[in-house]
Amino acid sequence: PYGMVLVTGPTGSGKTTTIGKIAKWFKVRGLKTALIACDMYRPAAQTQLKQIGEKVGVPVYYEGKNSLEVAKNALKKAKEDVLIFDSAGRDALDKQLAAELKELKSAIKPDEVWLVIPAEIGQAAKAQTEGFHKIVQITGIIITRMDGTAKGGGALTAAKITGAKVVFLGTGEKIDDIESYEPQRFISRLVGWGDIQGLIEKAKIAGIEQTQTIPEKFTLNEFYEQLMNIQKL
Repeated sequence: PYGMVLVTGPTGSGKTTTIGKIAKWFKVRGLKTALIACDMYRPAAQTQLKQIGEKVGVPVYYEGKNSLEVAKNALKKAKEDVLIFDSAGRDALDKQLAAELKELKSAIKPDEVWLVIPAEIGQAAKAQTEGFHKIVQITGIIITRMDGTAKGGGALTAAKITGAKVVFLGTGEKIDDIESYEPQRFISRLVGWGDIQGLIEKAKIAGIEQTQTIPEKFTLNEFYEQLMNIQKL
């Protein structure tokens, strides 16, 4: 494979859906991608990943009696460029699940270990991140639910603790609602300025590529034209 990625995170972080988004992100960039369903604890987790795989158009490997067996079987069969392993959502302080995650990482030997955390995690980010980093050494962070009211400040804590960079931002519920992390855009959101760069990009797409000065007097038609330009955004 071109690369193997183990994805982990606390329960309820939107991990499985995010994995599908990542698969789509790699696929549209010309890399054959596969998903490996190693979450054997949450009911219907494997079924959900299969449905996501069908939607994205990537294969899903799920054969095995436990997560370790699923991973090993996938490693024998998979020929894709990128393999993304979905581990069970967990609390980093759960000793049984922590031991399983550590064993899973040892078997896979992933190139990357990405931690999925929701934007609203807040102060809990420190304990969770420290726990996961101690178990599997986090190399990248994905922040979900950036479309809500939370700004994702907890991700800065996670990045500081692990020394890992933020890799992706989840910006909505649709499969295409993911973007690669860019510091300037993230900080703009964090301090309440909004995504200025994103707005500029939308303006270019809409054909509004330069700011026009408004004269002291202008016609109703000119005012109407400006309103129409704003609607394009």
